Order: sequence, then structure tokens, then C-alpha cells
Amino acid sequence: MSEETWSDEELAQQKLATLDSVGIVEKIRAIAEADRTDEEIDILARNEGHIQLKMAITQFVSGLSTDEKAKIDALKL
Repeated sequence: MSEETWSDEELAQQKLATLDSVGIVEKIRAIAEADRTDEEIDILARNEGHIQLKMAITQFVSGLSTDEKAKIDALKL
């Protein structure tokens, strides 16, 4: 499978979207599992999946700062 190549602007947009997903995951994970709504469970799964997909793309990962990568790695996906 060949990877898509993004321009710097596209990569920046991909990073912003993924970091938004990180924030959503962190927010929902802060809610006790027993207290999460079905909607929150679905949103969590979608955002975790989005992050996992992006982290499988070499150009995306190499474009992350050390802090951004550490924040994503801390999710232990």
C-alpha cells in the first residue's frame, strides 16, 4: 500500500484534526467508563480509530513534534 503525500499545509491540517481527536479522547477517558453515554462511547471509538490510522502514516508521524508524539503515545493506542 503506497502512502499519500501531503503538502506542508495539508500535513498541518491533518495534525490539527488529529490533535483535536486527542483532546476528545482525553476528555471522554476522564469520564468513568460506567458513566459514559452510548454517544460518548461511539465518539471515543471513532476518535481513537482516527488517531491509530494517522499514526500508521510515516509522513504524519515524522511531521509531529516530540511533544505532539508524546501526547499521542501517552494514549497507549
